[in-house]
Amino acid sequence: MAEEDGLDVGSEEGKPGGKKKLIIIIALVVVLLGGGAAAYFLMFSGSDAPADSAEAEAAALASEPSIYLPLEPAFTIDMMVEDRQRYVQLNMTVKSKNEEQMEAVTSHMPLIRNSLVLLFSSQSFDELKTTEGKEALKLAALDAINGILEQETGQGGIDGVLFTNFVMQ
Repeated sequence: MAEEDGLDVGSEEGKPGGKKKLIIIIALVVVLLGGGAAAYFLMFSGSDAPADSAEAEAAALASEPSIYLPLEPAFTIDMMVEDRQRYVQLNMTVKSKNEEQMEAVTSHMPLIRNSLVLLFSSQSFDELKTTEGKEALKLAALDAINGILEQETGQGGIDGVLFTNFVMQ
């Protein structure tokens, strides 16, 4: 009976807006493909050579392996917490890709150790119990070491500080 009225149930012509939806979908696909092509062009069209010598040096250092230097002996700090004597003992290792700066760390070790002892003893025992407190201490130690190296040699060069042992009692 539907065929007698001239309506074909399976055809697109019976649905209003069917062609509009198809045109919108095609337009969206074209826009997305154009955006993807533009992103590809912008990301991969740059030159492969570094622009200046600082970038070339940074790229060369990135390909070199890291050098590790343990700061020995271990740091032992005593703290008064609620009228009780507490101790923190930690072993540290510094990491860098710059061998000259590692030699500078070795030659300025007394100054670095003094700065680190003062830093560690100024910390709150309760804050050091948390992971956030330990991470903040690592960043502060890194800043202290790089600050001394910049003062003594004119450049930082230490990439990271690692706690290889951290005991709180």
